[in-house]
Amino acid sequence: MSPRRGFVLVLLLCLPAGAFAEEAAGHRASELARLRREVETLSSEIAASKEDTRARIKAVEAQVMEVEVQLRREELRLSQVRGEVDASRAELARSSTRGETLTPALLESIRRIRTAVDFSLPFHLAERQAELDRIQDQLASGLISPEGATARLWAFTEDELRLTRENGLDRQIVPLDGQEVLADVARLGMVALYFRTDGGLYGTAVRSAEGWTWKALTLREDQRAVESFFNKVAHGVRSGDFTLPDPGAGS
Repeated sequence: MSPRRGFVLVLLLCLPAGAFAEEAAGHRASELARLRREVETLSSEIAASKEDTRARIKAVEAQVMEVEVQLRREELRLSQVRGEVDASRAELARSSTRGETLTPALLESIRRIRTAVDFSLPFHLAERQAELDRIQDQLASGLISPEGATARLWAFTEDELRLTRENGLDRQIVPLDGQEVLADVARLGMVALYFRTDGGLYGTAVRSAEGWTWKALTLREDQRAVESFFNKVAHGVRSGDFTLPDPGAGS
């Protein structure tokens, strides 16, 4: 073989190896670029995760501060409650001494007011008597203090006085001929009490030696007078001249 032909053969054999080297270099460059992208992606994710973690830590710190503030408020409130309890105990101790002298006088007042109520006009009589019973029972059981019972008895007395000054309409149970009937009632202060049933029956409360009874009015003139009284009170007339049947005798 001549030297020229050998050179050409060597050159031909070397060409594929160079191509392979270029292809390998290109492959490495592509892989390196992919790795860089992955590294950048991971870096971004790590940075986002760090930012999220910092935000959560700040939120937790804010919650901790809020809880601490609430705890301080509760401690202050408990301190105030303890002070109020101590003050209440001291007041209770003083009240127990006052109650020993106030209670007997209060019970005597309840007894006198109950007597007046029992003989008064039978306007919601059972409810008024029951309120006095509640005051006395709660006082006896210690549910209310003598001062509290005095305040309630005073309010009850004011209500009784108000009833004597006002006319009014209401509804209540009326015992009539052995039956209990729900009727409209027209009250003239605490002087007279008239009723009207849903069936159009008119009557009045009559006082006798045995107490109060309810009687129907039979005279048409009396019925019309009571009907007129009902109408006037219903229209807001609270004072004036009224011609009414005598509640002491019935008709």
